[in-house]
This record gives sequence, C-alpha cells and structure tokens, in this order.
Amino acid sequence: MGSSVKTSESGVTLIEVLMASFFLTIALMAVAFSMGAGISAAYVSQEQLIAKQKAQEALEAVIMARNTQEIGFSQILNVADGGIFVAGFQPLKDMGVDGIPNTADDTGAVESITFPGKDGQLGTADDVTISLTGYQRQITISTITLPAPDTNVDPDVRRIDVDVQYVVRGVTKTVRVSSLISRFS
Repeated sequence: MGSSVKTSESGVTLIEVLMASFFLTIALMAVAFSMGAGISAAYVSQEQLIAKQKAQEALEAVIMARNTQEIGFSQILNVADGGIFVAGFQPLKDMGVDGIPNTADDTGAVESITFPGKDGQLGTADDVTISLTGYQRQITISTITLPAPDTNVDPDVRRIDVDVQYVVRGVTKTVRVSSLISRFS
C-alpha cells in the first residue's frame, strides 16, 4: 500500500515581506518626522522666549522709571505726541543713560545675550554669546478713552504695548506684552 505523506511547507512569501517592509518604512518615517518637528519647535521656542523676555524687560523699565520718578507721566508718550519713545520698530540697542529702551539716548551697540556653554554654568569660558541683530522692538503708548457715555480721554491712564519682532526660517513673528500705566505709582 502506498502511503501518501502530506508535507506542509510554511514560509514567508515575497508579498508578505514587501508589505512588512512598507509598514516598517511608514512607521520609521513618522518617527523621524516627529523628531524633526520637535527639534524645530525647540528652536522656535528659544527665539520666542528671548523675544518675550525682551518685551517684558522693556515694559518693566518704563514702569520702573515712572515709579522712581526718573521720568514724568507726561514723558510716557511716543515722540510724535511729545514723549520720549521713538516710534516704529527699532533694533534692540543697549539702553542709554536713562535706562529706558527705545529712547533717543540708546547706544549704537546691538544687545546680545549670553547662554551657558556645555558645562551648563554661566560665567565660564565656554559660554556662548549671541547678538540680537535679528530682533526689533517697538513701544507704542496710547491713550485710554473713558467708558460711555463719557468719551473723553482718561488723563491719568495710558496703555503701553511692547512688540518684539524676530525672524525664524524666513518667517517674521511678533510677541506683544501690554500693560496700563497710571499717573500714580
């Protein structure tokens, strides 16, 4: 009697290998894309953080100058309105003698910022200093109108808007901080 033996061959076909390779490639591309997006976001975050810090610093300088009476409330206006603040976007220059940014006495030197180097400590030989030539700041002082039905300008309160522009990969971005300032400290 003849015996018939059934043999079962198991293996992976070429189509299964191609499909597995395709799905693996897609997964690896997704991981690579998300890593690239994360690195890009970290870079943009640093630029945005610097811009926000420089805007906040300018706002605090104006409020401090008013609080210490280095400048009077009547000077907290743009030059066109009889104040001391230069209109329009200006390079981030070192503050002059008055210690207030975006005024006529600002020096010609562009501000810079120093980051700790590889050792993670500021003030050591490996620190990295970056010039802020790609940043511009604008301080806009505006009056506040009293609520209806009175539509007169409030003589005791003004609005300060500090905008800092910077460019990341060819795209101009702007950060704004705002506050109200009163005649009274």
